[in-house]
Amino acid sequence: MSEKKKLKAGMKIGIAAAAALAAAAVVLGGIKLHRMHLRDQSGILLAFDDYSAESWEAHFDLFEQYDAKVTFFINASEPVEFCYKAQEQGHEIGFHTMSHVKLPDCTDEQVYQEAIAPIGMFREKGIEMTSFAYPYGNYNDRLNEMLLEHYNIVRGAWECQLNLKHNLRHGFVEAMPIDNGYFETQEAFETRVTEVLNELKKNKGVVACMYSHAIGDGEWSIDEEKLEFLLKKAEELGLKFYTFRELQDL
Repeated sequence: MSEKKKLKAGMKIGIAAAAALAAAAVVLGGIKLHRMHLRDQSGILLAFDDYSAESWEAHFDLFEQYDAKVTFFINASEPVEFCYKAQEQGHEIGFHTMSHVKLPDCTDEQVYQEAIAPIGMFREKGIEMTSFAYPYGNYNDRLNEMLLEHYNIVRGAWECQLNLKHNLRHGFVEAMPIDNGYFETQEAFETRVTEVLNELKKNKGVVACMYSHAIGDGEWSIDEEKLEFLLKKAEELGLKFYTFRELQDL
């Protein structure tokens, strides 16, 4: 091959390599931008407490419609069929004690049996629980210290707080109740939820925890109209639904 041909061949290889590098830079840049978007994207930690598997499972399609991942804090001594179905849908299983006791009234041994010992049984059967919600929202510093040795997140039940996402990797967090009993009308619910979601929209990388119990018309439930309003409004504002575990893994 002549020097001239060698030079042309080298130029072609160089151009191809440069093009490949440029393409790789675009891909990596896109990945970086996507990660930045996820980091900055605010959202909601939506949870359901106790154990209302029938009503929860009946709304899996609704959650999927709005790409909403949910954390179910269950009362049980070991995994039930619902746990596996929920995980298959991308939801999280958290814990809420075996028998919904008021933990501040319990001895350390009782706390261990109710809230800590079952972790091993769930783990053996394929459910890794890293999030815990206090029954009745009752807690104290002693309980936080004990439980945070075994869970990454422990959750209260009485306040609406905006939290930076990276602060949700470990520690205590409050949550806003959204049961029917807390709102006299649908309008009152929509007004309050809209206020909270608009605050989330104004800030980058923050989340608010909200929780209910069953899905239905009861006082300690959220009815379908309220639930769908929350899901739809969050979608309109570009807010994401996170699980507690998802934020722990960021």
